[in-house]
Amino acid sequence: MYFKQLDKTTWLCIGEVSKHPVTGKRKQISRRGKTKKEAEYRVKEAIKEIEKNYLFDPKIKFAEFVESWFELYKRRGVKQSTLDNRRYCINVLNTHMRKTEVKKITSVFYQNVLNELQDGATSHTSLKGIHSVAQMIFKYAVEVGIIEKSPTDATFVPRPRKKIADMDGSETEKLYLNANELKLFLEALDNYNSPVIKTLIYLITFTGMRPGEAISLYPVDINFEEMTVNINKTTYRKDGKKGEFELTTPKTANSVRVVDVDKFIIDKIRDMQDFQFVRNYIESEYLFRMPDGYPPTVDYLRSVTRRLGEKMGIKKQLHTYMLRHTHVSLLAEAGVDLPYIMNRVGHKNSKTTTEIYLHVTNGMRENARSKMHMKFSNLIKR
Repeated sequence: MYFKQLDKTTWLCIGEVSKHPVTGKRKQISRRGKTKKEAEYRVKEAIKEIEKNYLFDPKIKFAEFVESWFELYKRRGVKQSTLDNRRYCINVLNTHMRKTEVKKITSVFYQNVLNELQDGATSHTSLKGIHSVAQMIFKYAVEVGIIEKSPTDATFVPRPRKKIADMDGSETEKLYLNANELKLFLEALDNYNSPVIKTLIYLITFTGMRPGEAISLYPVDINFEEMTVNINKTTYRKDGKKGEFELTTPKTANSVRVVDVDKFIIDKIRDMQDFQFVRNYIESEYLFRMPDGYPPTVDYLRSVTRRLGEKMGIKKQLHTYMLRHTHVSLLAEAGVDLPYIMNRVGHKNSKTTTEIYLHVTNGMRENARSKMHMKFSNLIKR
């Protein structure tokens, strides 16, 4: 082993891994430590881990190898919803590469897989997720010495060709309800027979909360005096069944937040709680509990939202996330800046939120330009 003292508190140690059983190549490992002994220990541990991975059959098939990777990935402590998504991506990849040896999967082979998935109507968002999982899998294959370079390095996620409709903003308009559509939707919502569902959908619309976040709220999460909502959890239902769910941490660290709510929302929540009490709803920790004590499912909310839109003749394919997007558009129209909106809806960055914001504010700018033109024209008329 080679040692070098970099400064008074840092030592560098470089060691060499034994020959790879397939390639015959050696690999150097370097680690740092506060002492010479600590640096040496870290190098030995790293070498031990690499040589342990030499146990993989060099002709291992993709399906077998990916299961080993997934078992290791599960130990990272990620949420069940993330694991389910990774499993979905693995299943898709397996349909194309299951019986192929990992070392025989080239960049051309893998790119063709992505192309075929796109041709098969896989959405661009799903393709990006599948590609991300493939990158992790093949990175691990490189680390354990099965391949020297990941086939994903020289590939890309194919993107659908933009249409004229995409360029003129009409596609963006499909993401949210305009003022007239929102009025129609709220009119139908006001006539809905469940105060719980009604209040829940109002809250989502006028706070921009994710449906799972709203469903997971406890009464203590509402500060009636300060008129705020504390968002710190979400609901995960693997099979979409009512009562069979678990509370998990929010989607991202930025999703933990406190948002202001209008007084009319606070009043609706109070009225809903009075209704639950009078009708003897089973007690539970959930704010939006139905008669059986459980909150409704996200799927049920989506179904109600869609039906209300259809009832009022709204042509857009309405769903609960569209209400969240509508909230973004309302804030943009009110002149609220993008960083505040991002923080309010729990985004660090979001292409969709930015797209809606720019679309709405550009429309406002065009309106202002038209008004200025009329004003200036009247001034110079002779």
